[in-house]
This record gives sequence, structure tokens and C-alpha cells, in this order.
Amino acid sequence: MSVFLGADIGTTSAKCVAVDEDGAILALSQHPYGMSHPRQGWAEQDPEDFWQGLVSVVRGCLEQLRAGGRDPESVASLALSTQGDTLIVADRSGSALRPAISWMDARASDQCARLLEQADQRFWYSETGIRLTPYSSACAVLWLSENEPEILREGVLCWVPDFLAWRMTGRRVVDVPSASWTPFFNPFARRWSGKVAERVGLPADSLPETAEAGEAVGCLLREAAAEFGLPEKTPLVAGAFDQAAAAHGAGAGPGGRWVLSCGTAWVLYAVASHPPRDPEGNLPVCCHVQPDAWGLVLPFSGGTVFDWVRRTFGTEDDASDAQSVNEPLIFIPHLYGGLCPDWQEESKGTLVGLTLSHTARDIELAVMRGLAFETCRNLEAAAPLAGRPERVRMVGGATRSAQWPQLIADILDLLVEVLDCAESACYGSARLAAGECAAGWTGGSVRVIEPRPSRVEAERELYGRYLDAYRRALEFYRA
Repeated sequence: MSVFLGADIGTTSAKCVAVDEDGAILALSQHPYGMSHPRQGWAEQDPEDFWQGLVSVVRGCLEQLRAGGRDPESVASLALSTQGDTLIVADRSGSALRPAISWMDARASDQCARLLEQADQRFWYSETGIRLTPYSSACAVLWLSENEPEILREGVLCWVPDFLAWRMTGRRVVDVPSASWTPFFNPFARRWSGKVAERVGLPADSLPETAEAGEAVGCLLREAAAEFGLPEKTPLVAGAFDQAAAAHGAGAGPGGRWVLSCGTAWVLYAVASHPPRDPEGNLPVCCHVQPDAWGLVLPFSGGTVFDWVRRTFGTEDDASDAQSVNEPLIFIPHLYGGLCPDWQEESKGTLVGLTLSHTARDIELAVMRGLAFETCRNLEAAAPLAGRPERVRMVGGATRSAQWPQLIADILDLLVEVLDCAESACYGSARLAAGECAAGWTGGSVRVIEPRPSRVEAERELYGRYLDAYRRALEFYRA
């Protein structure tokens, strides 16, 4: 029986799963690596760490397969999920010339401001499907041209997927979903944007080749195969950036299921069968893993805020229901500004209605409800572009809560599915590696939570109060 490998080269670690033809996970391996912050606002990583991490997790999975009586020769293919829009400059042989500039790096704020003076956010959204921010690799390229011009003259620009594919197969190929999560690619036309390349002074022909997710990139080079412990004939299949891969792993699809990924930030991912264009230019668009599908990728406040409330107030118990004898508090969870769906940077975390009778647990419940209300705001914003979903599938940390999935089902008035799959991005890339063999894969056991009619109306009333409080607070912060 064939085995398929799906690796995720994330921000803090590399992970890999080995999956059989029936979709069962046979092995899981993880390898951590670091990030450096040489100056305030900078975030850099050693690209060699990405490679060594990939080698480590592939070898880790192969060791587990051997222990289970399977030969590495049974590995039929592998695919990668990678962090999005982390910039690497390599020499002509594919070796990195400087540390990678992470998607978390904000050094290029001045360059971002100048680019927006030349062309406003309407240009950037129409060309790239994403708002321009100081974290964008287009701003990082401009920063390099002004501060390290010799690096750009000598080097070749890469992102994580094509940097690794180059070393694995000899071809500098980036998958289309990952390319679309950079500010150089037009997701509506599914091609590189010559207008953006020209604006930052980058020759369009210097950008890597692209391949749709699931297409064969090439077979492993002899040196790469030896490092991994795999046969040379093993093919690399084009994957996707982490959010698209995780949504694919969790079974997202047009017109039916959306995926709510509950991590450091929460991300609501919707799939559309046509290129969705937000008239306000706020909802990020990417190319999904099918060539005739597009994703809406909506990030907002999430796990970081919940960690804050537990750390600050010392709440630990997870009650069975989101109710309290006290009047429900309103909490706007914008502790680092408002992200999707309206990108209100002036907004801040706001607690409304506090009295002497309220407890730390009441505040925690308000935070949970606030994150669920933000999910609802994003769903309502995206539904006109992708169609209202029939259900939402949750993956990530919040699925371990006894009450959060039920609260979200009541607030959204939708079926909520809780997927028992710890590594959706890895699983999604394994599905791409498997191709047609993955048609019946589910990703793990699924628990279904139905909205409670008795709570739907009450939560809708609270949601109206939440929206009113948000509007009033935003006016205050703007003033």
C-alpha cells in the first residue's frame, strides 16, 4: 500500500505526516527552529533551518514507518505546506545569501508608506487580492533595494516553497496558492502581476515558475533523496501555503463547508467557485488548491486574546455552558487592533458593562463570546462573495473546549463540525500528494454540534448589542 508524505514548514517548526491510501495517519514528526529579532520590528530566520527541519521530519516519519513494518520505498510522493510570504534571497545555485525576512517582519514601514503614496490600496487589492502592509514582501524587496542593493544584484528572489523545491528537484517552482499569498501575484487572473513587479523595480522574468497545487514539480535529486532517505524517483507535488493547505485538509469546499482555524489568530476560510472581489478591498483573496477555486482568508483576533485573559485573570476551568447569573458583558477583542473584516487599526480591546458582581469567569465568557461574534462578522462579510455556508468545521486549539463549538454554533446558527485532526496543514499537503487517491479522506473523526434554538435568538440579541458597542467604541478611539 502506498504512503504519502505531507510536510508543513511553519514559522516555529517543521512537521510531517505519513498517510496511507485510506487516509489514516501512520506517522507524525516535528522539528522546531528559531527566529531572530536583530532590531525592533525585524523578524528573520535562517533558510537552512527550513531545509534541515524538512529533512529531520521526513526522516522522523520514515523511522516510524520502518518501526511499523513499512519500507520507505512505499512512499509514493510528497507535498509541502509552507508559511506564506516569507522572503528569501538565494544565489544562482539556490543557497541563501542572507537571513529570510519573515512574514512577521515590519522593518519596511517607510517603504510601505511610499508605495501607498504612489498607488493606494485599491491598486494593491485589484492586482494582488490583499491589502499592502509593512509586512508585505513587496515592501521588503524595496527595503533590500535601498539598504542591501548588492544582495539583490547578485541574488534570486524566492519564497519558502520555491526555495525548497529548487533544492529538492532542481526546479524553482512555487505553487499557485503560495504565489497568490504574495503581493506579486494576481489571484483573479492566476498569474504574476507585471504592474507590481514594475512598481518595485523587479524584472518580471526573475520570478519563479508556478504550478497549480497537485501538479508534479519533479523527482528528487540524488543529493536530496539521500538526505531524506527516499528513493530518487520520489516525486514532489506542488502544495499550498499553510491556511489553504489546512482548509483543504479539513475538507473546505465551495457552497458547503467553511473552515475556522483556531490558532494564535483565528482564520475563517471560505472557498468560492469564482474569483471573489470585495468592493471595499478588505477581504483577502487567494487561489485555492483547485485551479477553478479561490479562497477568502479572513484573519482576526483569536488565541492570543484568549491566552491573555487566562494569563491575566487566572481562569482555567472550562465550564459546560457559556451562561452566568450576571448580565453578559460585551468584550471587543481588538487587543492589537481590528483585522478582518474591516481593518480598523484604531480599535482596541474594550470591556463594556462591568459591575461589582462580575467575576473573572464572566470576563472570560465575554472574551469567548467576543471571538465568536468576530467570527460572525467575518462570515456575514464574506457570505455575499462566496455564498452562505451550510456548516463550519473547526480545527485547532478551541476545539478542545467543552463549550466553544456550541457557542459558535448558536451565534452563527449553523452546524459546527469539530475535526479531530491535530495537523490539518500537513494533512492537506498529504492529500495533494495523493491526488485522486485522497478522494474519500476525512482527516479524522468529526463531532457535529447543532445550534440550540433556545440560544440562537438570545445570542442574536447580544450580537446586536456587540455591534452597537463596537461602533460607539470605534468612534471614541478615532477621536
